[in-house]
Amino acid sequence: MTLLLTKYSPKLSTDLVGNDAARIKLKDFVVNYKSQKKTAAILHGPLGTGKTSLVYALAKELDYDILELNSSQLRNKDAIHSFLTAALGQMSLFMRPKIILIDEADNTSGRKDRGGMAELAKVIAKSKFPIICTANDVLDKKIKPMKKVSKLIEIHKPHLDEIIAFLKNICQKENIEFDDNALSSLARQSDGDIRAALLDLQVLRHQKITLEKVMELDDRKRTQTILHALKVVFKSSSAATAKTAFRDVDLNPDHIMLWMEYNLPKEYTDAKSLQAAFEHLSRADIFKKRIMRWQHWRYLVYIFDLLSAGVSSAKEERNPNQIEYSQSSRLLKIWMAKNKNAKKREIAKKYAATMHTSTKVAMQHFPYLKHIIKNSNPVIKQKFYHELDLTDDEVVWLKR
Repeated sequence: MTLLLTKYSPKLSTDLVGNDAARIKLKDFVVNYKSQKKTAAILHGPLGTGKTSLVYALAKELDYDILELNSSQLRNKDAIHSFLTAALGQMSLFMRPKIILIDEADNTSGRKDRGGMAELAKVIAKSKFPIICTANDVLDKKIKPMKKVSKLIEIHKPHLDEIIAFLKNICQKENIEFDDNALSSLARQSDGDIRAALLDLQVLRHQKITLEKVMELDDRKRTQTILHALKVVFKSSSAATAKTAFRDVDLNPDHIMLWMEYNLPKEYTDAKSLQAAFEHLSRADIFKKRIMRWQHWRYLVYIFDLLSAGVSSAKEERNPNQIEYSQSSRLLKIWMAKNKNAKKREIAKKYAATMHTSTKVAMQHFPYLKHIIKNSNPVIKQKFYHELDLTDDEVVWLKR
């Protein structure tokens, strides 16, 4: 079965959802690059908006070949020089013009890819073919050398109505039943990410798409959000990108810190990066304690900045390996401890309300309370149980 993402990827540049202005600018650049002042272009915009797909669709439309250097390949000074020397001055095998694509130019990894963009900026003037770089963050300092010699073309998130119309068209072609409100909710959840919208539609395609099904899918996705957030923080080459990682994570800072603490040593393998990352984690914990002590909730923004941009910027270079993140067993132990003490806490709340004290103080009184109950006569015990309105289970717990 063909994935919807593959089946409905743009075949021509006009198939791209929205962004007509960017499409026209890019086509004009490719067709007329010899007369342009700049022989390279940077196509930049958010994830999932179709930057790479647009380049491939345009190449097919114009009958150009594409020679791509993607983010999984080494892109340091020597590699770029070798690649461009072989590619820039030669015609393709069938004498067709070609496009040189540097995908995810801002996703270079520290020392290993050092000097690549600067080398590219030096040699593009010699190119007989148009060079297109894609980037998520055009403000990333690593592509600064390229910006000086490239035409900037911005691709925006599609409007909600455009995404809804796109999904509706696919549903009609694929005979997928849907409710209009459900499809609107699905489009809204994608937040302009066409790729994410198509993947969600793929999951729901074998049933009628209702609002309830869309909400269930969103709940399942939320459980995976922390894994995605960790990947963004640990793998991101931009502090600005990492800063948004926890925006949709439905976990409190304590749990996020536990996830971070457990998975950091797996991702940051050099001592210097690990030390710097734990320093940011430690400072986040200090701000959390200040919030609890003084109720200064404005410090919350610093906690998330330290956990995201702080930890991300601590690394010397991005770990190229695919790391499987997992949950710390401490979360399970905390949950088990809470369950174990749940009965005690419920009794403490009733005791605190009766004795006009705090639950914390009531918890501290338990050793004395159990001693008194053990040595009291049955009448006093029953009166005490009645006064606190204890359940049979709570009475049994106290008698242990």
